[in-house]
Amino acid sequence: MPGGSKMILLSNGTVVDGSGKLGEKGSVLVCDDQIKDVGQIVPTSDMEIIDCSELTISPGFIDVHSHGDLEVLEHRKDKISQGVTTEVVGNCGFSLFPKLCSSALVPSFDLFDRRDRDWVDASDYFNNLQKGGSLTNVAALTGHSTLRANVSGIKAESLDSQEWRNIENHLSTCLEQGSIGLSTGLNEVPSSFGDFQELKKLCEIVKKYNAFYTSHLRDYKFHIIEAVEEALNLGRETQVPVQLSHLQACGKKNWEKMDRILELIDQANKEGVDVGMDAYPYLAGSAHLTQALPTWALEGGTTRLLERLLDKESRDRIADETELDMAQGWENILIASVSENGFQDLIGKTIHQVAEERSRSGIETALDLLIETKATLVIVSFNSSEENLKKVLTHPLTSIITDGLFTEGNPHPRTFGTYPTLFGEFVREKHWFTVEDAIQKATAVPARRFRIDRRGLIKSNYLADITVFDADKIGTKANYIDPHHSPQGICHVLVNGQWVLKNGKFSGQYPGRALKH
Repeated sequence: MPGGSKMILLSNGTVVDGSGKLGEKGSVLVCDDQIKDVGQIVPTSDMEIIDCSELTISPGFIDVHSHGDLEVLEHRKDKISQGVTTEVVGNCGFSLFPKLCSSALVPSFDLFDRRDRDWVDASDYFNNLQKGGSLTNVAALTGHSTLRANVSGIKAESLDSQEWRNIENHLSTCLEQGSIGLSTGLNEVPSSFGDFQELKKLCEIVKKYNAFYTSHLRDYKFHIIEAVEEALNLGRETQVPVQLSHLQACGKKNWEKMDRILELIDQANKEGVDVGMDAYPYLAGSAHLTQALPTWALEGGTTRLLERLLDKESRDRIADETELDMAQGWENILIASVSENGFQDLIGKTIHQVAEERSRSGIETALDLLIETKATLVIVSFNSSEENLKKVLTHPLTSIITDGLFTEGNPHPRTFGTYPTLFGEFVREKHWFTVEDAIQKATAVPARRFRIDRRGLIKSNYLADITVFDADKIGTKANYIDPHHSPQGICHVLVNGQWVLKNGKFSGQYPGRALKH
């Protein structure tokens, strides 16, 4: 070995390499930031030896749909605690760059508490990341909503010629600087104001840079089939790789559509469309309550929304259209967090419970709460069936993700326990997967999908992102009412060959890297 090299031997564990093949008893030798050898390795005196008997040695988990854009800069430990070593941020149309120029924002932008911080472009964000270090490796998408807010505010009209030149320049600059692609959030303004032709033009730019298009679909409810077809057609017409974000059919009235959705995806894949999808192992999702409203109500931003809610005619129209588009009942919508002070007692209650306390209808209560809290309500919404969840999670094109975002109050438990839930509930208890299959979906599948080089496998000359866990104990107590629990069973985590978690304790090192395209 070269003089001065640091060697770590993860000894006598069950090595599950991420390829899908059966785990084998063996050891993994790490030299500096790389995996040097895998198999039966004789320890030597110059190695740091970690006994992994009765433990599983896995590639570090790769979360390709994260909202930890700020969390990675602030060194929050929620991801590394559950074994995540790499994450892709900037999803659902919202990224921290380019710098927001519009004051007419919408509630979803408030989920990222920028305070007085701004990132002019992707390079600015990556420089901040490299300067401060991070616990995980980070790749970043450029958000369509952020781009659109910069050039046209929160308006519904098509982009004019100057706005188009501006958005094209912003996107091209960010892709040149290392952003891995474009994300949309097509059921949230202002991304929702972009029509197919606008998206097609943007995807042509993405294709030029050999990057990715990820889509929070235009609808996950009554028009989900049309929304999936729109995304697939963008792939067909531009040849850009298309990732369908957190795929699910929301509400019992729409559950039967999942088979048709998967048929469309499989057919497109056979035709040569470069398509993938991702999902989290939970029946509930989380979003801003404003996502339940008709998009026209959000044009102009939060200030205009609140004005409309105070106008009887507009409010009645919003109420009627919201109710008509509801795929579940208000008893299925749990209040998770409220940014406005004085309303913390709402957290943990459903909209239905609050409505009963106030002797009001569910829709009137929801609109009242938006006014009272200045539209800062984040909800957990119980959307999916277990049968559909199994179909999506086990599909060969699916990567396992967290979709996690830390908020005050009771954030969705996926923020703290996605991968422990996967291995505890769905592998050990429900037997939906083998350990090998689940690890592949959390490592090699997302690494291949997003071309994350030399990560996602336990393999010689690959970078040493490694998670070691106890398959008999891995799990979490985090739930929707009490999510703030660290998982159990995650023993060691290496990122780029450096300890981040060792014997369950944080090392104080921040070896994560910016993964530029």
